[in-house]
Amino acid sequence: MRVLVTTSHGAGHVFPPIALAHALRAAGHDVLFAVPGASCAHVARAGLHAFDSSPTADTEEIFGRLLAERGMTFDRFRTDSPEAVTLAAELFARTSEATVERTVEVATAWRPDLVLYTELQGAGPLVAALLGVPAVEHTISCHHFRQISSRFGPWLAAVYRQYGLDGPPPPPAATIDTRPPSIATYDLGGWPMRALPYTTGAMLPPWLLERPARPRVAVTLGTLRPQLSGVGELRTVVRAAGAVDAEFVLALGDAGPAELGPLPANVRAEGWLPLTALLATCTAMIHHGGNGTTLAGLGAGVRHLVLPGGADDYEVARILRARGVAMVSSPEAVDADLLRHLLTDDALLAAAAEVRDETAALPSPAAIVPRLEKLAG
Repeated sequence: MRVLVTTSHGAGHVFPPIALAHALRAAGHDVLFAVPGASCAHVARAGLHAFDSSPTADTEEIFGRLLAERGMTFDRFRTDSPEAVTLAAELFARTSEATVERTVEVATAWRPDLVLYTELQGAGPLVAALLGVPAVEHTISCHHFRQISSRFGPWLAAVYRQYGLDGPPPPPAATIDTRPPSIATYDLGGWPMRALPYTTGAMLPPWLLERPARPRVAVTLGTLRPQLSGVGELRTVVRAAGAVDAEFVLALGDAGPAELGPLPANVRAEGWLPLTALLATCTAMIHHGGNGTTLAGLGAGVRHLVLPGGADDYEVARILRARGVAMVSSPEAVDADLLRHLLTDDALLAAAAEVRDETAALPSPAAIVPRLEKLAG
């Protein structure tokens, strides 16, 4: 079986289907990713094959330009209002449009038996409809983005006509839903699958393979926010951490710690670390509310302190707080008392353990492969 995987740009869109792609490869199937521009490198580093689905247009530039025309930047763009949902639909429809021509061209030659596409990627369903093969949606969020993707029509209508479709492609033949059931706020009617977050490979440092002498807290702002606005907003968190009897590990990626000033003795600054390996040694995590980061934390059963900043972070924060696994704050409001509460709140820990256990009980990506095989015929 040949499976074409289409995603939008950015790690938050590319990483979620990688576990299922590896499961398909392990079962003997061919997998090819259609990914815009520089995001192809994420696929290559995961040991999988990709092609640039937008060779003549920069989808990140399109995204940024459309926001700039409205006086916005992505790191402060929110999706928790009706107006923002409409804008998000236009943004992802326009970036999807830029990927259609090349994706259709390659798919017509490669002839996939099934198209797997991530939420918010509009070329995948169109390609599947053109080739007459099943389209399967893969969630990438802790809530749902269908309220956004269902509004693509006005911006993609001309593309649909260009390729002979009377309107939007049919709904997906199936939706692979990686949300733990108790945090799902909307029933997608999909196939539950355990989220196995891909957080890159690495040689682990010795300290990460040892049991910490005191509680350890992971601190991360994900892959995108540090690129856009740096990590200076963590200064207050770092200062407060110095007064708490715990170890804090700042996973900063390519962002150095210079913006944070001198670090307390119990705060360790690191570059890229596999988040799943770090969380396996942690009691709690402090993060921005990104979906991949959040799902990794839910699978690890740690307490959460969420510092939302943009996109759908605020929606994720509300969901986690309502489920009882998280506290929510602005970075500047974090103090030592709040961090001590994070480390000692038994109710947070109990709820986190419940979600961890329900996540572990979901079918693995390997268990989903036979269902895809049957669907593809």
